[in-house]
Amino acid sequence: MNVTVRTVELHLAVPFAISRATHTTKKVVLVELREGDRVSRGEGVPDAFFGETPESVERHVRSAIEILSEDPLDLEGIGARLEERFPHGGAASCAIDVLAHDRASQAAGVTLRDFLGLAGGEPPPTSFTIGIAAPSVMADRAAQAADKGFSVLKVKLGHGDDVAALAAIRERFSGTIRVDPNAAWTADEAPARIASLVRFNLEFVEQPIDPEDIDGLRRVREASPLPIVADEAAIRASDVPRLVGACDGINVKLQKCGGVAAARAMIAAAHDRGLKVMLGCRAAETSVAIAAAAHLAPAVEWADLDGNLLITDDPFRAVAVENGRFVFPNRPGLGAIPAA
Repeated sequence: MNVTVRTVELHLAVPFAISRATHTTKKVVLVELREGDRVSRGEGVPDAFFGETPESVERHVRSAIEILSEDPLDLEGIGARLEERFPHGGAASCAIDVLAHDRASQAAGVTLRDFLGLAGGEPPPTSFTIGIAAPSVMADRAAQAADKGFSVLKVKLGHGDDVAALAAIRERFSGTIRVDPNAAWTADEAPARIASLVRFNLEFVEQPIDPEDIDGLRRVREASPLPIVADEAAIRASDVPRLVGACDGINVKLQKCGGVAAARAMIAAAHDRGLKVMLGCRAAETSVAIAAAAHLAPAVEWADLDGNLLITDDPFRAVAVENGRFVFPNRPGLGAIPAA
């Protein structure tokens, strides 16, 4: 197979801070398979929280290329081999799975949305993420997002004065706001912190506490006037049953669970149990990874797919965003092509 695997450094438009880290750059692993005129693409975005590095992801992607079948439509066989190789999902699995789905839908001559049977659905608008900074800076960035047509923001919390930050943002932004402390709070303090934020008319609170503390999360949800969404606590479909009663929804990330197939399994498991689903992304992704999730977005209630919008040097273009809404190309597969 004519396969290229490379690590690329992406640059964020502004420093991206969450409760546990600040990034100005992010390395991602891109994989391409060339078969005649067809180029299929995948992407793995490492996350240190899950013990991943660019080097480990690239190494695992290279070792897993052999999983691909000669038959591009053999997604079931590829999925079984990925499950055996990467039982916990992760970025390397995602890179191979996304490439396989891009390849299969291109071979079928249809968009990935069509291939997944989702072309008739309307995806939710994507949120735009505001990282932690001085309240005035966060407010300026929120106003800029509104000027670009975004009606939904995800605001990072958990470091600094959360109330001051949201007060400043609310003076400049009247749309929907979700907040994400990235597990910065304890189960004991989270209810009071959430109560102090209710005045800002928030949609939900994402992963307020340690993802290992499911009992604590259940107590937080019982006390919370706002819905709770689990992120780091929800990695694979097998995690969903234990989260019933502990949250109102889950954040499904292809990079976290291992790709399109694993994400579909998580979505089904959540919906079967009455949980809502958000499709999310990591702090910086190219349009290859974002497109894979965007094509799946008609299947969920919420979208947070702005990783390619936060960087200055996306090497591809695929699914555009206009006024916070996805604009899908008619090209088969992901529709990803090199940026001009």
